[in-house]
Amino acid sequence: ASGAARDWRLSRLQLKNADAVLNATGNWASETGVGPRRTKLDWKLDVADAGNFLERMGQGRVLRGGRGQLTGQIGWSGSPLSPDYPSMAGKLNLLLDAGQFLKAEPGVGRLLGVLSLQSLPRRFLLDFRDVFAEGFAFDGVTGDVTVERGMASSSNLRMRGVQAAILLEGRADLAAETQNLRVLVVPEMSAGGAALAYAAINPAIGLGAFLAQLVLSRPMAAANTHEFHITGNWDDPKVERVEHRIDVPSKGASAP
Repeated sequence: ASGAARDWRLSRLQLKNADAVLNATGNWASETGVGPRRTKLDWKLDVADAGNFLERMGQGRVLRGGRGQLTGQIGWSGSPLSPDYPSMAGKLNLLLDAGQFLKAEPGVGRLLGVLSLQSLPRRFLLDFRDVFAEGFAFDGVTGDVTVERGMASSSNLRMRGVQAAILLEGRADLAAETQNLRVLVVPEMSAGGAALAYAAINPAIGLGAFLAQLVLSRPMAAANTHEFHITGNWDDPKVERVEHRIDVPSKGASAP
């Protein structure tokens, strides 16, 4: 019809290199038939080597190895060639195995550096020499991310390593490049602290309820768990340690 916006439909897109394969479908259309058009994409990224892929994408050498999938739907106002963060909305699922975060130069892989806790101050790293000294090595990274008006949020991001599990919840502003994150680091212990942490956290529980549950079921693991609050921007994140006082019952103590 005269004056109506023309729809563009993407029936199949595949971008492929040695490290990853992207498959996507989508459209660029007006939601009402007239007026501004919005880009919508359904996509799946199969990753053979996440470290190499991120380096290809200009993020620097911030990760070694890592294989898995990222799947989701994403949309924004305007052209497919010009992603608009303030209007961006969608969902993302992450499933990654067998990799290691590397020490990155300042300004490289900024959000990834925050999420991998490379921004932890030296005084905090004293508690985790074995975990972070050479970069956190993980067996798995999983989580769901929701994007609404350019704000990415998650309640179940988790990384499982041999020595610890890292649980994250919070949000990041993709346009302003800031974050507000709550992080738990649960060291692996004979009581199964990290394994329990990785298995237990989900969107229905959240970190607050999980920590309360851990205190009751694994008080020793809870006593060795550390919480951090990360705010500020991606280039200069502000990290605060959240103190908890957890009483561990002594051996032989009778139940109340």
